[in-house]
Order: sequence, then C-alpha cells, then structure tokens
Amino acid sequence: MISVTGATGKYILQPSLIAMHRESVEWISATELWKRELEFFQNLLDQHAPKMDHVEFKKQVDHYQHLITYYNGELVDLLRKKLKDHEKQLAIMLQELNESDTEYFKDHAGIIEEVSAFAKVFAEFKHGFFAFIEKGFSAY
Repeated sequence: MISVTGATGKYILQPSLIAMHRESVEWISATELWKRELEFFQNLLDQHAPKMDHVEFKKQVDHYQHLITYYNGELVDLLRKKLKDHEKQLAIMLQELNESDTEYFKDHAGIIEEVSAFAKVFAEFKHGFFAFIEKGFSAY
C-alpha cells in the first residue's frame, strides 16, 4: 500500500513545494543581480553619453536609457514583488501543511513563466547593449 505521507509523516507533495521554493529563491536572486547589472549599465551610459554628439549614437543611448529605466524602475521590481509574495504564500502552505491548494501550483507556473520570459528578453537586451558598448563608441 502506498502512503500519502512520507517517512517524516508529512505529505508527499511537500517535496514539490520545496522545489518550488528553491526555484522561487533562485529567481529572487536573479532579480537582485538584474538590478545590479542595470545600475552598472546606467553608469556606463552616464559616463560615455555626454562625450558623444553623433545623432545615431544619441538615438541608441535614448533607446537603452528607456529600457534601463523601465526595467530597473518598474519591471524588475514588479517581478521581485510577485516572487516574494508567492514565496510568502508558499511558506504559509508549508507551515500549515496545506498542499491542497491547486491554484497555487498554477500561480507558480504562471509567475515562473513570466520571469523566465523576462530573463530571455533581458539576455537579448544585454547582448545588444554589450554590442553597442563594444563598438567603443568609435563607430559614431
């Protein structure tokens, strides 16, 4: 006979909640790194933008400036808040041994999908930004 509880006397689903906890914590950590990276990128723009007068260069600076402002001032904070709120709910579920809330599993999948999608967008942003910086501004 298969028991619905593990050797610890806790529900079998608990390992999946713990896995969700780990995943959430990893993404929270990623948001902290993204914030630091965005601050670094902003500093690069602040250092180099005033030195250049070329119109195309200024357009690129404006483009990256808008993205950095949006990501750093709004989007990353929103994602981090969602993850932290989600993590609080997970802690409550683990404390109360309430693993019957299947809506939570859907919420988790949705939040993780949203953060994963942004991670891909952010990687593309960094690739483009690095290419812009690697030009050394000499192409302008």
